[in-house]
Amino acid sequence: MPGFISIREGGYGPWEAAVDSVADAGIFALEVGARPLEELKKIAAAAAAKGVKIATLSAGVNLDKDESIAAFEGHLESARALAVPIFFVSVSGSELDRSEHMKRLRALSVKAADCGVTLSMETHPPFCQNAEGMLLTVSEVDHPNCRINLDTANIFYYNEGRDSADELEKVIDVSASLHLKDTDGGYHSENFPVLGTGVVKFPQIRDILIAANFEGPLTIELEGPVVAGLDVPQRHEVVCACMDYLRSINLA
Repeated sequence: MPGFISIREGGYGPWEAAVDSVADAGIFALEVGARPLEELKKIAAAAAAKGVKIATLSAGVNLDKDESIAAFEGHLESARALAVPIFFVSVSGSELDRSEHMKRLRALSVKAADCGVTLSMETHPPFCQNAEGMLLTVSEVDHPNCRINLDTANIFYYNEGRDSADELEKVIDVSASLHLKDTDGGYHSENFPVLGTGVVKFPQIRDILIAANFEGPLTIELEGPVVAGLDVPQRHEVVCACMDYLRSINLA
């Protein structure tokens, strides 16, 4: 099987619920949102007691804002302290010239390398909306610690006439992580159902990952109606249904 399965803490709501529940679903890695280091250490210790690791930290950075960049540099130091090797990041910016954005993103990539971290950029506009944008950004930044996190549903959400398996094929060589999320396929649709019940071609995605000898985290992301209003046991049932599907196609 390629990579390893992780899950975003938000699928369960409070981080405590995620830490307490994920191992029972057969998941032993978490993606955790950035917060003060002492709280992250608390989460990491609680997770370790359950046999679970923090595989990725997550945050956003606005390349227009010096204060946002400074805050993100602090998050990278937290990743260094926790020995978390991948930082999932949503990169934004619209006020400066693209050349300045790329210069700032490269500086963050250098900082990440110094911290032993690889940046994994989310499938978000304006820099990583689709495969072409991802490849252009990675090429212009030109640093090995600047990589891609393809979101299997966001390709449909932010683009029309594209398929996430086809897009992954184009960017797999510059990908550090994936978000596993299903969708009904609608442009700007927030219907992200249980994995295997939407339009995402997970078997094809599996084959691409295997062919590339991909070893990074495959992070389940549950958001929107599929978990809205559910309590923790109900959310856990959704997680288990996703894992049942991933096992059925040998992706977990």
